[in-house]
Amino acid sequence: AVTPAVTPAAATAVTPAAATAPPRSAGQRRTDVQHMLSTQRQLWLASAAGDQAHLIPLAFAWDGTTITMVTRRTSRTARNLRASGYARAAVGSPVDVVIIEGPVSFSEPAEAAAQTRAIFATLPLNPERVPGAIGVHLTPRRILAWRGLAEIADRTVMADGTWLG
Repeated sequence: AVTPAVTPAAATAVTPAAATAPPRSAGQRRTDVQHMLSTQRQLWLASAAGDQAHLIPLAFAWDGTTITMVTRRTSRTARNLRASGYARAAVGSPVDVVIIEGPVSFSEPAEAAAQTRAIFATLPLNPERVPGAIGVHLTPRRILAWRGLAEIADRTVMADGTWLG
């Protein structure tokens, strides 16, 4: 018999029953968010230009303080983020939601510090292999996390860049 592979997302998936469980403490939610950011590799990144919203999936890496992604320098996402300087990202699933908001900065691959280049190397769109790519860094200022309706009221786990709980 063939054993199906368990993907990282499936290994950390939250069941519908968990979504109706009693609310987690703020400290437990913080721990769960940090674990998710450390183990997940894909997020949805939202940007906008005028009244035109834009949403794309991107691979990311979390170093404990910053989410690092890579996109093409000429992409709509890069243009939107340069214009606004701010982004919103989502990680997780509809029953285990993490939303991250904050300012973005960019780094030129050739000028990046060794630690940043090491992070780039873990991403599919590594600037050392893909010409025209640029590093995008999202520094969380606000993070929301909830599993089910019971956690909506206290969903803020980071405010003004400070972890709560």
